[in-house]
Amino acid sequence: RTSPLTPPMAALTELSGLSKEIREATESEQFDLGGYDQQQLDKLVKEAFTDPLEVPEMVRFTFVVGGGSKVRQKYDPNLQKYMSKSLQDIGFNLDNTACCAVECAETYKTQHDTDKNLKFLHVFPRVIITSGGAGGGGGAAEEAAPALSDLGSPGYLATVCEFATFQKMVQSKTQSWTQRKALMAELQERKAAFDAAEQKMMRMEPLTDEEQELYDLTSGDAIQEKLTWLSAHCKAMVENGEITMGEKQQLREQVGEKLTAAREELAAAEAENKPKKAEKLTQAITNLSARHAMIMEHTPIRHPLKHEQAIVKLRRELIPLQQLEATKGRLLTMAETKKVGAIPDLIDEIEQLENDSRAWFEDDTEFNARCDTVANAAVKLVQKSQKAAAKKKGGSGGGGGWKTAR
Repeated sequence: RTSPLTPPMAALTELSGLSKEIREATESEQFDLGGYDQQQLDKLVKEAFTDPLEVPEMVRFTFVVGGGSKVRQKYDPNLQKYMSKSLQDIGFNLDNTACCAVECAETYKTQHDTDKNLKFLHVFPRVIITSGGAGGGGGAAEEAAPALSDLGSPGYLATVCEFATFQKMVQSKTQSWTQRKALMAELQERKAAFDAAEQKMMRMEPLTDEEQELYDLTSGDAIQEKLTWLSAHCKAMVENGEITMGEKQQLREQVGEKLTAAREELAAAEAENKPKKAEKLTQAITNLSARHAMIMEHTPIRHPLKHEQAIVKLRRELIPLQQLEATKGRLLTMAETKKVGAIPDLIDEIEQLENDSRAWFEDDTEFNARCDTVANAAVKLVQKSQKAAAKKKGGSGGGGGWKTAR
């Protein structure tokens, strides 16, 4: 979507550095935010993204905001959170299904590339699409034609793969009802985009390379088959109680809003003496009430991390070493220093397993909450084992705190 032109907060000539480079860009770019602090980042976001960019086609700006142990020291550990907050302050929304299309303007999404071991934040700015060539013809809709997909994205892969592979992808790459609904929304966008490309062919208009690739690799019927299956699958998840606490609350609110609206319509139909409409609405209210009762009966579930057991095991090794590293009042022995030296490798291994456990379309809040749950469970297990060891050892000396092995 495009945003109305607002008075510029600063003339382009008044900007400098990265803000000016972004405002002058006419195609997608990537930037590294190593060394930025919260104040600098907030200034950058407001200068670069408050006002729409005039561009010939939709663009995406990718920012490197973190990474693994080899580059971690370059970035503030809260950089991604700071940038998300700054973007939200100027009206941007998180959308982890966003792609480089005009419809996704004024959104952003996060990504952890486990191959490169880098964290990215992608910004899809407010834009005003300018005419790309000689006048006459076209129109806004044609100028703003969105790209069909980001090649290699989850939505693209799910769109072009075989149906049997798609079913396996859903099981292995997504877990929750929310993630699968997000995948369904992505497929619906791809189906609409594919149909638009098909219409272009019928009008004897040339396809872009990306449109041609999609047209060669899949079909409208193939995408629809996946949508039909996934829709039934999501419905079954709700009916079988395979929903989290947050999803239960979301579904309850959605059904509650529909019930309220249906009851208001029923009252109006009865007042206007429309018996057929009132009968139809009465049945709809019955069905919605039954669905509401079904949702309320379900006990919420928790989706474990893919590598949860291995992560707990590593954290149980890590926590005592971190306690040892924090020892005060004396110097560590050579043996203890050697043990503490294993901490960075353990942290990296845990991060790799956590990142490999992240599902498609899982936002940072959901993912971090799941990781925190596992981390807290490991802490409790360590505390329990240490208390048991201390109790077994008996009252050899008073004092509290952790005992460290020598």
